[in-house]
Amino acid sequence: MTGIDPDGFVTGPHRVDAVHPDLAEALAGLWARVTAAGGAAGFSPTDSLDELRAAAAKLVEEVRGKQAHLITIGQQHVLVGIAVLRPRQLPVRTHTGELVWLAVDPALQGRGWGKQLHDAALVHAQAIGLEMLDLVTRSGHGLERFYAGLGWVERGRWPGAVRVAPGDDRDEIWFTRDVGSRVR
Repeated sequence: MTGIDPDGFVTGPHRVDAVHPDLAEALAGLWARVTAAGGAAGFSPTDSLDELRAAAAKLVEEVRGKQAHLITIGQQHVLVGIAVLRPRQLPVRTHTGELVWLAVDPALQGRGWGKQLHDAALVHAQAIGLEMLDLVTRSGHGLERFYAGLGWVERGRWPGAVRVAPGDDRDEIWFTRDVGSRVR
């Protein structure tokens, strides 16, 4: 139990410029809570905490090396939300990037924190010179409506590309958004 209070004080969004020693563990914990609640964090309920820790350690190294940009919200020293931007590296794509993760702890969902993280990510994308973003999500969570409401345009679907569990296949959905478009 993390002691997250749905009505408690939340700080952020904050851009992470210096990596905290416990950041990987905090990321793994957030992903575990989101996944256990059925959320689309990129993991399945059968993924072990060690697998989440390994993915988190990789992300921390990307943030440390400036290949990815992390924006967070927290509550009482607990990481409760993230947005992750990854600028493209190929010379012909350096004006574009990907919104890799946008996740909010299940106890705080539906309170506007996802939109705040999203908007902070767009502002940061502009600040680092990105003009266009893309993201990939999966069906089954109503995320299509969430992202469309934030100005994203669905560009395609890959039916059954995400296997959450045996017999539970979901569509992978691709979205794009111009960064310069007004934040809603």
